[in-house]
Amino acid sequence: MTDESQSSSNRNIRVLTARSLLYGVFQRIFMVIRQPFILSLNPSVAVMGFLEGLGGFQGLLPALIQPFFGWLSDRMQRKPFIVLGTVLMEFSLILFLISGLTSTFIFIVPAVILSAVSLLAMPIIDSLIAESVETSKRSLAYNKIMLASMAPGIFSPFIGGILADRFGFISVLAIGIVIQALIVILLVLFLKEDSFKKGSINFSELRLFIKRNLSPSRNVRNLYWMNAIDALSVGLGPGILYGLLRSKFGFSISQLGILSTISAISMVLTQLFISRRIANFGIKKLLIIANVGYLIYVGGAALSNNFYIFLLLEVGMGIAPAFWVPAHKTLLANSVTKKERAEAMGRVTLYRGLFGFPAPFIGGLLYEQFGYQVPLLGSFILGIVGTFYIYFYIHVKDKRLIEK
Repeated sequence: MTDESQSSSNRNIRVLTARSLLYGVFQRIFMVIRQPFILSLNPSVAVMGFLEGLGGFQGLLPALIQPFFGWLSDRMQRKPFIVLGTVLMEFSLILFLISGLTSTFIFIVPAVILSAVSLLAMPIIDSLIAESVETSKRSLAYNKIMLASMAPGIFSPFIGGILADRFGFISVLAIGIVIQALIVILLVLFLKEDSFKKGSINFSELRLFIKRNLSPSRNVRNLYWMNAIDALSVGLGPGILYGLLRSKFGFSISQLGILSTISAISMVLTQLFISRRIANFGIKKLLIIANVGYLIYVGGAALSNNFYIFLLLEVGMGIAPAFWVPAHKTLLANSVTKKERAEAMGRVTLYRGLFGFPAPFIGGLLYEQFGYQVPLLGSFILGIVGTFYIYFYIHVKDKRLIEK
């Protein structure tokens, strides 16, 4: 990198870190209130699960749009799409607010759709991070930015829960609208992008693009199947857990906020511990450790009905993504070329969304028909399958996927 390019890259890391910090403040609250808020408008748990599968963070709509916008950004620029995603999230929150003010469920559907489409920016942000640091520093960069997004979870879910319990969901949604506006301003004014050799936008290539998504290259194919199994497992139980806890045990929003806070503290402390050591860890080992932490969480959640037990379980749930996310993103970024990186990142969401889409709905149906434990036990079984899949089918050399 030239000195000017290096300066721009360092600035982008700072801007994206600040963006993650602001995003994390509200996102951690929103993750806590979203399902209880939807349930407060009186749909069934199965309908809530359907909406989660359709437009949740790992839902079907993000899965369908992220690879396409990743493909476009590989041929254009990263910044416009990152800004677009943030603006769409702002409109989504406005619709959620209107739904709350009018106590009308009908606004929830377009709100969920806009929220889902706003996630088009996620793989593009991941690609820009990879392009802003040297290859050897990617794990550290991903870990740093993830830490920034999770650090607010130490306080924001608890505070948000108190606000929701005392002043209603409207107060939390209004705060979210202000925060999203600040993120838009930050990105528009300060995010810069170095020029890079763009691919041509030839929509006749869409056929090849679709084929690549349905049949990715052999060296990364197992990574996508790993994500498909994980998405099924997460969506079936943990993906709707806050809704289940609210419906089955009557947990208050403050209690749900406390659970999220404990998870965030666990994740932040884990990341602080491994941040300087992550480059020395084997990526496959990190993925397996993450899955073991997840299994402890899901198995314990299936057997418990005590709030204090859930507090302990959230510690394990915090450890799992702290290992999983930087290892997973580094492995994928190192295994593809720069010109296909955003498309490859988006393809992860495609597999997670396509295979995970029915899981929250099925989990809601299982809860309504057979009780609280059944969807979580299903998640536990799939988690075991995923752990064995990593052990036997994910092969890594020099932090890149290889075939065997």
